[in-house]
Parts: sequence; C-alpha cells; structure tokens
Amino acid sequence: MAMKILIPVLEKNGETSKISPHFGRAPYLALVSVLDHRIVSIDFIAGEGPHADERSEEEKKAASSIHQKVIDMHPDVIIASRIGPRAYNDFSNAGIRIMSARGETISQLISELDI
Repeated sequence: MAMKILIPVLEKNGETSKISPHFGRAPYLALVSVLDHRIVSIDFIAGEGPHADERSEEEKKAASSIHQKVIDMHPDVIIASRIGPRAYNDFSNAGIRIMSARGETISQLISELDI
C-alpha cells in the first residue's frame, strides 16, 4: 500500500518542485504517494499563503479550513522544514506524523527518506 506524504512546496513542478521553507507560507501542498521508495503520484493543492501574522480575519478562517482539508486527505506523514505550533498541534492531534525536511526538492526528500 502506498504511503501518502504531504510536503509544502514553492511551485508545481512535479518531482523537481522546491520545498517551501515554512509550512504556513507555502503556496502549494504536494500530496505524494510513495511505494517501495518510489514516487507513484503527486497531487497539488493550494497552500495557506500569507503567514498568520500577515492575515486578515477572513484569511485566518481559511487557514483553519486548510488544516482540516489536510487532515481530511489522510496523509501518513507531513514533511516540512518549519511548521508553526498551531499546525503542528492540529496535525499531531489528528494522528499525522510530522518529520523535518532534509532536501531541496520533492525527489531529493523522498530519496533520502528513511521510513
């Protein structure tokens, strides 16, 4: 069975998409299906956009809904360079494992992954 890994990214360029330095500022989230250490598929959704400190009240509500949207996608793991405490708690409480990103692109990150 494929493992579903969610990764915040800066662009939608398949396996060469660059990893976002912060979950909360990522313009896109990549849902990567991995089987036997090989990428099977990548789906992209819109990320949170501006960070919480820079958001209007309406944008803050949208951020809460993106957390729920991520939870509803049922990723096994979220891999991010940095993730805020609210997102970390929301995802951890939903039983999603959170790991630190080590790589610049999706393909580098997956190739170095040891799960």
